[in-house]
Amino acid sequence: MEEKKYRVLSIGAHQDDADTSSGGLLKKLADKGWEVRMLSLTDGSRGTFREELAGPCLAEIRKKEAAASGALFGGRYDCWDIEDARLTPSLENRERLIRYIREFRPDLVITNRPNDYHPDHRNTALLVQDASYLLTVPFCCPDVPNLTYMPVMLYWHDSFQKPYPFKADVVVPIDGQFDTVVKAASCHESQYFDWLLWPDHLEKIDWPREKQVADLAERFGRMFSRYRSTYAAEVLEKFGEEAESIKYVEVFEICEYGEEPSADFLELLEK
Repeated sequence: MEEKKYRVLSIGAHQDDADTSSGGLLKKLADKGWEVRMLSLTDGSRGTFREELAGPCLAEIRKKEAAASGALFGGRYDCWDIEDARLTPSLENRERLIRYIREFRPDLVITNRPNDYHPDHRNTALLVQDASYLLTVPFCCPDVPNLTYMPVMLYWHDSFQKPYPFKADVVVPIDGQFDTVVKAASCHESQYFDWLLWPDHLEKIDWPREKQVADLAERFGRMFSRYRSTYAAEVLEKFGEEAESIKYVEVFEICEYGEEPSADFLELLEK
């Protein structure tokens, strides 16, 4: 019998969302033979203070950066043409997403929670929620065959407390995947080495690339170490004596709009 080919789809609002928020898990699954796909719902054209870059020029740059990141996972990174900062949970966007997910047929979908500071992030989560049930409805978008199953859906980590705090249902050790996450983030030069490094959004830090990458690795290391300490009880419960050797983790919350993952499926993700 032919072994099942699993597929994972990570959906973010912007090009540096999916890979830096779920990249450790994506790399782990890619190494297990899963087909990896990432999707940015906007063109990323507004994330700059450079007037000469904003708009189509930056959108093209970010598309190339996303493609370079996707290659690190042996997968594809698609970018939609919706203008950055103008994503809405419209019927048109919902049906576009339904068709996209149906065509890829993922076993696992990952995105951010709907409680978030950025309207594009919030609306990404709403679009995934609104599309989820309709994936299986035959005469909704009948031009693309409906799914006959419901994918498992996960939310990546955030620190927002209202209306309720993040719950670490899935814990993924990523010590072996950490370098790939940093490399993926480093692909997004227009963001991590420009826009996101401007203190108070006023001036550019003009460091050599080697120093910028090292600084990025340090920041990601602190973040994943913080997850490890914050969710120490969950790590210990899931990994027992092995927990002592785990330095970095990614954590995910199970989204109730997707299929409830079985114990065997969770083991595919966490081990």
